Amino acid sequence: MSEISPPGAHHENFTAWAKQQGVQVNGVGPASISGHGLGIVAQRRIEAGEVLCDVPASVLLTINTIPESFRQLHKEITVHGLLASFLAFGGPDTSRYSRWKKSWPSMQDFQESMPILWPSFMRETLDNDGNPNYTLGRREYPAFILPPAVAGRWAHYQMREFWKIRDTAPMYRQEKKLKADWNVVSKLFPDKTLLEYTYYWLIVNTRSFYFEVSGMKATQNHDDRMVLCPFVDYFNHNDHGCGVDFSVKGYTVTSDRTYDIGEQIFTSYGSHSNDFLLCEYGFILENNRHDCLPLDDFFSGTQINGYLKNSLEKAGYLGTYTLDSDGVCFRTQVAIRRQALNTYHWNKFVAGVNSEDEKSRVAAATLLQNRVLLPYEAEAEEALQRLEKTGDAIPPGAKDTLINRWKQIRDMIQQALLIHGGRRA
Repeated sequence: MSEISPPGAHHENFTAWAKQQGVQVNGVGPASISGHGLGIVAQRRIEAGEVLCDVPASVLLTINTIPESFRQLHKEITVHGLLASFLAFGGPDTSRYSRWKKSWPSMQDFQESMPILWPSFMRETLDNDGNPNYTLGRREYPAFILPPAVAGRWAHYQMREFWKIRDTAPMYRQEKKLKADWNVVSKLFPDKTLLEYTYYWLIVNTRSFYFEVSGMKATQNHDDRMVLCPFVDYFNHNDHGCGVDFSVKGYTVTSDRTYDIGEQIFTSYGSHSNDFLLCEYGFILENNRHDCLPLDDFFSGTQINGYLKNSLEKAGYLGTYTLDSDGVCFRTQVAIRRQALNTYHWNKFVAGVNSEDEKSRVAAATLLQNRVLLPYEAEAEEALQRLEKTGDAIPPGAKDTLINRWKQIRDMIQQALLIHGGRRA
């Protein structure tokens, strides 16, 4: 079990404030947990089905909580951007949340954990010594140390649609959202800085919950249905955990099983891969049953010709290709066999009729190995080698997380090579 220690005065003060506001807390409390930062632990034995926390709607920070005069200033901004602007520049109207704010992570914490804040050179290729500005004239492959599913960039796999793929990657979509929100806010508060705003934008990004407030339009963006929920935001994420339910009355957290005193209690933020968790929340799980690697880039642009792409689309198998601990998904196997088999045998495979002979099976396994698995494995190996040589240039927390993530990626790929006949144990 992780080492547990008191959370500190700020968190004790905030917990007292939350209870004063009507938040009901039953048998649990915040604590400092080695390896996890702040989290919720059982203060006594907890039984399955117990209500651990109940937060009334009146305590939630929603768009309706923000004064109308402040809301009207912000035209054409996301709910995310509005909540961040209010927390950053709302003045005396935010004083109610002062003790809550002191319980939040610092900007330094975000700089260690959030890829969007990591030094810009980490987005570039690194040479054999772990230095940026790699010269392409050398023989060795360059290496990108951010996972492709975060930054949308590959070193060992060249694509004509590189910029299109990169610009739709999670980290760049996140930057685009922040830039659009700041474009509105900066005009309203010209004396404020992007750094000030970014901190609260990340607070909302990492600590918000889905919630439907009154007056919300049915057509409003799903991502805009967000609120901040005091105390419940202490719960750390796991791939399974306690039930979190909301209604017009507020939020309720219910125990999913029994917990012993001192045991950390988790909720689940959703069925997310570790790359998603890293980009959006700044952490990865050691064991994540939902972890997977997207493989669509290997079938993009000129990597598969128009006729084959059209036949995949017609059959309903174009895109959404993934790899997880069980190997590549069936959709990926269909796409690979579209290139390895003739149309007759491919249609049989899609229909679930196994008509492959040994020659066809080997051809498909070889294509999968050479087209997808070995290039991805090379990305992982090169990134790990470069990361080991970067020294102090990368924030320690970022370096440790990236090394662990690339090892997870490498292990998944090597497992897939065993599963799909490309490598022997």
